[in-house]
Amino acid sequence: MNEKIKKINSNKTKESSFFIYISMDTNKNSRTRINLLKMIFLKIIIVFFGIIYYCILHFKNFNKSFNYIHIAMSFNNNYTYVIMVSITSILINSNNNTFIYFHFLIGNDVDSNNINKIISLQKLNFNSKFTFYKIGNKFKGWIHPRKKLTVASFYRSILGETIKNVNKIIYLDGDTIIYNDLAEMYQLNMNNLYFRGIHQIMRKKNIINKSKYICAGVMLMNLKLIRKENVFNKFKDYYYNYYNKGIYFDDQKIINDLFKDKIGFLPPKYGMWFINKNDIDNYKKKNPLIYTEQEIKESITKPVIRHIWGITNEGFLKDKPWLLKKYFLIKEEWNYYANKTGFYSEICKFFNNACINIHKIILKKNHI
Repeated sequence: MNEKIKKINSNKTKESSFFIYISMDTNKNSRTRINLLKMIFLKIIIVFFGIIYYCILHFKNFNKSFNYIHIAMSFNNNYTYVIMVSITSILINSNNNTFIYFHFLIGNDVDSNNINKIISLQKLNFNSKFTFYKIGNKFKGWIHPRKKLTVASFYRSILGETIKNVNKIIYLDGDTIIYNDLAEMYQLNMNNLYFRGIHQIMRKKNIINKSKYICAGVMLMNLKLIRKENVFNKFKDYYYNYYNKGIYFDDQKIINDLFKDKIGFLPPKYGMWFINKNDIDNYKKKNPLIYTEQEIKESITKPVIRHIWGITNEGFLKDKPWLLKKYFLIKEEWNYYANKTGFYSEICKFFNNACINIHKIILKKNHI
């Protein structure tokens, strides 16, 4: 009996020792696994924060490598196709490191179908963003003195109060063709200036300070200063002062008369338009100190923007390229970009005589 008890106790002792050994081994393995998990977790944390750090640095460098510019355009429904051609030329000819924010000020008549057509152009250059602003009844009752123009041309006067988070902007009329990147233009100094524009020859008697008169169709605008000094209120007061006397001024005249001390010039390559050498000679005789010979030459051989004014009394084209019936190289160029919109047949139909044989066009960039 005692022997049996001893044997049983002996077996229990062995079993106990075995279980102790198993337990010790299990604890050791658990600690090993815990330590291993800790190391894995630590490595994950290190990798995670490493990725975050890399992304921050990369994002900073990404931002530094890009030029961000803002461009504004205004139009009504009938001007949609004209605007589309100009936008297309901008998107196609921008540098890869330029990101463009487009701001479109539109009339109430612009329908969603035409807005979608403009948005579809974004496929030409994904370094862009489109924003639309409906003006509503802001200019209800306003009258433009030139029959061919509408109150949509007044929209640029409210850019400062409409786009509040932007300090500088390029304004472009729709009758423009852009041949090169606009980042350099966007970086021009605007200290103490509201506007920079192309010098325009003016022969009218009621123009104040003709020597410093700019064309409002292509401008660089200092929106920060314009907001700060309530420019639109001054603009509106000036308009109504003459409106009440039965005199109607366009926005370009108001800008030049009222803000003549806050106006500067853009280099002519950003919008000057000459047809031939006679036009250049004629301009130089009347304005010898405005632009240099080299600047004028550059505006012809290396243009950045062509603004097709269509002014007849100075030897310029008699009409816009989409209305010209005769051959002009500028008509070919305009048609070239019209074809790139993806809506060429619609554009041809809308303007009737806008089409020329697009397949025979050989467009030489920066040549006129």
